[in-house]
Amino acid sequence: MYKIEKGCDILMVTSMVFEKPPIYSAVDYDGLWKKLINELFEEFVLFFAPDLYEKIDF
Repeated sequence: MYKIEKGCDILMVTSMVFEKPPIYSAVDYDGLWKKLINELFEEFVLFFAPDLYEKIDF
């Protein structure tokens, strides 16, 4: 794409470059923890919040 600007007596043409945003590889750092908590949620709550565990109807 070109942009044409008029200044005093000269015609100036400048080019514009539009770059695509870089594509970063998605690294799932905590995916294993999420899977573990999801599969063992009842045991997770029992270990980290035993008082809450008693109040939850699994």
